Amino acid sequence: MSSLHNTRLVLAVSWVAFTLLMFWATGASSGFSFFVLAIAAVVPPVIMLTLWSEGPPQTIAEVLHEAERRH
Repeated sequence: MSSLHNTRLVLAVSWVAFTLLMFWATGASSGFSFFVLAIAAVVPPVIMLTLWSEGPPQTIAEVLHEAERRH
C-alpha cells in the first residue's frame, strides 16, 4: 500500500471519527440528526477519495527502470 493511499485512508477515517465524536458530544438523538450524521460522515470522504488524484502516471523510463531494478 502506497503512503499516499495510506494518507487518504487515514484522512477519511479521521473525518468519520471526528463526525461521530461531534455527534456524540452534542447529544443529538432525533431522526433528522441521524440523517445529517450519515451525510456529514460519508459524503466528504467519498468526494475526497474520488477527486484526490494519484499523481501523474509513470513514464516509460520509470517503468523500465523499476522493471530492471526488480530483476
